[in-house]
Amino acid sequence: MKSVPTKVVYLALGPHRVRAATQHAERLHAEGVQVALVLPDLPEWRDVTLPPGSTVRRVGAADSRAAARAARQLLRDDKGLLRDADLLVVGDPYGFPAAWDAAARHPELTVAFEPPAEPGRRPSPADLAVVTPWYPSANNPLAGAFVPATIAAVRADHARVSVLHTEDWPYRQDAPNVAAIALAAGRLAQRAEPPVWDTAEGEVTRIAVPISSHRDYAAWALGHVEALRRTLATGRIEAPLVHAHTGIYGGVVAQRLARPGARVVVTEHASFLRQIFKQPAARRLYEEALHRADVFLCVSPHLRDEVADEFPHHAHKLQVLPNAIDFSDFTPRAQPPRDLLRWLYVGRLSEQKGVDRLLAAFFAVAAEERAATLTLVGAGPLVERIREEVARSPYGDRVDLRPAVAPTEVPELMRTHDLLVHASPAETFGMTVVEAVACGTPVLVAASLGAQETLRGLHGRAGLMVEVSADPSVLVDGFRELRKRFGELDLPAARATLVERYGQETVAARLREVYATAPAGPATAPAAPAPAPAGSATAPAGRAAGQGAVVEAATASAAVPADRGQAPRVVVVAISPPQFKLVRQYVRRLVERGYGVDVITNDPLQWRRSDIDERIRLLPLDAAERRRPVLWAEQMFVYRAPGKALSVARSRTRGAAALWPELAVNRLERTHGSVARWFHTSVFYAGYRVVRPRVLWRIVRREVLPKLDLARTERVVVAGVFGVSIGWQLGRLRPEMTVTTSLVPPDPVSR
Repeated sequence: MKSVPTKVVYLALGPHRVRAATQHAERLHAEGVQVALVLPDLPEWRDVTLPPGSTVRRVGAADSRAAARAARQLLRDDKGLLRDADLLVVGDPYGFPAAWDAAARHPELTVAFEPPAEPGRRPSPADLAVVTPWYPSANNPLAGAFVPATIAAVRADHARVSVLHTEDWPYRQDAPNVAAIALAAGRLAQRAEPPVWDTAEGEVTRIAVPISSHRDYAAWALGHVEALRRTLATGRIEAPLVHAHTGIYGGVVAQRLARPGARVVVTEHASFLRQIFKQPAARRLYEEALHRADVFLCVSPHLRDEVADEFPHHAHKLQVLPNAIDFSDFTPRAQPPRDLLRWLYVGRLSEQKGVDRLLAAFFAVAAEERAATLTLVGAGPLVERIREEVARSPYGDRVDLRPAVAPTEVPELMRTHDLLVHASPAETFGMTVVEAVACGTPVLVAASLGAQETLRGLHGRAGLMVEVSADPSVLVDGFRELRKRFGELDLPAARATLVERYGQETVAARLREVYATAPAGPATAPAAPAPAPAGSATAPAGRAAGQGAVVEAATASAAVPADRGQAPRVVVVAISPPQFKLVRQYVRRLVERGYGVDVITNDPLQWRRSDIDERIRLLPLDAAERRRPVLWAEQMFVYRAPGKALSVARSRTRGAAALWPELAVNRLERTHGSVARWFHTSVFYAGYRVVRPRVLWRIVRREVLPKLDLARTERVVVAGVFGVSIGWQLGRLRPEMTVTTSLVPPDPVSR
């Protein structure tokens, strides 16, 4: 175990993690640690209150590259801040390049992204591991408050609980030194110590995950995987039970890092699933996580329906289980509010939460009501815009904009205001709405699907729900209506209803069942009759001799498994189909109607991820196509050989203390990638697509045709232009067979 540091240098050069830096500095100061902070000259840092006695050095911040250079020069001073320092805390991504330079010059210096509670401590094996991207932290104390509440509900059942919190650290994709930030992040992650400490919920480990502002969910999810993998001693989550929060983050992490045989439960909270599913790479990762999960929980019915609509073959795993809430923390106020003029909003300050509409609605009410006030509590991208609008408004002096507070401070906020206003147009649950009602505070809520479920049956008793609208006047009209009906509210009864629905005892009972019960499997398909004797079919009269010989050979050698029996068959040629989901649904309908199905595909993995029925036979072409000389040559000379050379160069530059050699190799890799993609798309593929149908047919004739039972095949369905030639050639072999592109299934097979 390493010793507790006595002198800490804290480096933070961006605008996003101000609260974390101040919180950490205060904690270190309280522990008697000498703290020196290197901070940027940015507006977000100018009014920061730091502990007395702290050393503060400001660096110029014309842009992130200039700030990093200034900080690097400051830390290079042999008689400066790093002299006698035993810990360098890198508080945000913009400080990574300067921090790496300092770490390379001082190999003995301990580096961390957050001051460790116990230096040298690593995550321990556990009976229950909770993986989550959202959890209360120094920078955002309100984030993921539902996670510790859910853990607390079942904490007594598990002797050892490990919370693995992978926290997003965003930086701008258009930052001048974005490549240096990303490279230094990877190097520092190999050396940085994670903070690990004990809480009432269990052992908590926080892992920083630097992510660019480019909204690439797949890259973000894999960043969480790699960050946690580096943190864990074995590279695996050492627990027999893993509960992951959110599919694209925690679910992907659990799918990649849970040990074999571990039971994996995923809870989905995200309100941005549609954006995830629009990105093919992210959707594939999500489906892999769903496939690995034993049970997939959704906090609301509409969220379950959204996942089921996208992945119907996994619907049997989906269950609804709401967030757990510890109502003992949210005791009712002593006296009910006398009026509804003291408005409150608690949460993320973003457009997605409807905060801009809420502010506009308040200004309209403030123009009529002199006593009206609004308190906004939280952090987010709208902070600066809100400040500007407040400064411009004649009623801005009645708006109190506060930073996010710890969860323990939320109940008192609820009890000292008259009305919680929540205008989010898309909400999966709405935790603060429930908390407000539990405190005896009425609510005015946009009727998103999540709010409709959370306040089911409580409209007019706990407050009012209004139409989801971009028009602030809808909120204003709702406020006026609520004031008229104020005397009709029954907040104690509403609280009792919510306790029954979302109390820890209720959720704990369901969670215990989920943790212990074996997962329900998909429905087993009925067995088909026994097969007919092979080789019983003959070629139709009038067929050319060569074609007849091919059909006879194909029929005679067809190995039809016993479970496919005498059922007629359909061949689906799905070569890069433009709408895979429709083709998959069509194939399922064929199986349901009693047909045996052969799928000729260039992407068998996509079908296997879809949990295909055992009666569907995949006939893949991808491996044989990759062996074609022209494709092999392109892969070798355009991709593999240059890639190998660049890989050798990267491995040699990775050991250099300076970043610039590896940055140069990175630049060459990006250039090679761009040139290779251009060559493949504009030169190679432009020619290959002309001959590809013929190439694919040759593969089918040589490797697939002997496996088909054409004598029993009723139709060939072509999905995708590259399968047209295959369908035409199969039709020539048996002219009476239907060849079509229609995805309307034939009538059911009569038994």
